[in-house]
Amino acid sequence: MRIATLSNAAVVHTRRWVETFRARGHEVQVWSLEAPPPGFATHALPAWPLPGFARYPLAAGPLARALDRWAPDLVDAHFVPNYGLLGALVNRHPLAVTAWGSDLLITGPRDAFQRARARFVLRRADAVIADSDNLAAAARALGAPAVRVHAIPWGVDRARFTPAPTRTRGLIASTRLHEPIYDLDTVIDGVAPLLARLPQLRLVIAGDGRLRGALEARARLRLPAGRYEFTGRLAPDAMAALLARAEIFLSASHSDSTSVSLLEAMASGAVPVVSDLEGNREWVTEGAGARLFPPGSPAGLTSALERALSAPAWLDQARDRNLGVIAERGDAALNFARIESVFLGLARARPGAES
Repeated sequence: MRIATLSNAAVVHTRRWVETFRARGHEVQVWSLEAPPPGFATHALPAWPLPGFARYPLAAGPLARALDRWAPDLVDAHFVPNYGLLGALVNRHPLAVTAWGSDLLITGPRDAFQRARARFVLRRADAVIADSDNLAAAARALGAPAVRVHAIPWGVDRARFTPAPTRTRGLIASTRLHEPIYDLDTVIDGVAPLLARLPQLRLVIAGDGRLRGALEARARLRLPAGRYEFTGRLAPDAMAALLARAEIFLSASHSDSTSVSLLEAMASGAVPVVSDLEGNREWVTEGAGARLFPPGSPAGLTSALERALSAPAWLDQARDRNLGVIAERGDAALNFARIESVFLGLARARPGAES
């Protein structure tokens, strides 16, 4: 199958998605307005210095001509307001649109313009891929025909993300991007009282983003020197190694569908202490695999983290429970096969397709 993927090439999830489909034997070409990292070949679309609502539609003409030349079996667009819109404007079918979470949970319902744009895209998609039930419900609420919506989590590479033979006692890991939605201020403020009181604890903050400098300054003010580390963006194997050793995984996100970071932690045996969100509760609940706290509450995070760390037997039970959940419904190989099946069905049903 020839797949034309429209997505932000600078985001690691795009590369992961594309390389997975290539490994499954498909020919995938990528079109993006954003520059890719080294070693990831893409086709550059014109990126005018304009707001996003204008920048992406202006790329529709060049993209349409490129797709006419390459003649893909399927157009695969990611993130509804930008590349989903671009795919809908090009009007080449079959079109699959993959929602990533905030595009429908936050941006989509924000105002009349955002709702109209989401409806325009979702009603023109031949399939909508959502990685959680709450995201699928949001897609349907914004106009996607129910029969075209598929709730399939991306899942996690269980060969890479797996527990280490030994775990570092007191190691707490945060792996979310340094962006406002992930609220690392609450992570730092919530961990601070316990780091001050329990000398065996250590916080490792992986990742990068626009807020990194401000977060490092906050950590210098709030956390004991030598007891925390900002690693920057980690390669997948290094991320897997961190989570395999960590005792606790922290996330204070204000919005999530199925968080890949959460699944990576569960598969690695790092017990989640995470904000109480519908997307998280599809995988863990309070006491069942995780400790939860109200979004935006440092005191709530402190309490949840203390409940986790004070119960070693519960931590072991949570790890075993989470490994079973990932094996049952969070395995990337199985879940991408389901997405592949949706794509193949669309490609075979298109006019002129070989039977």
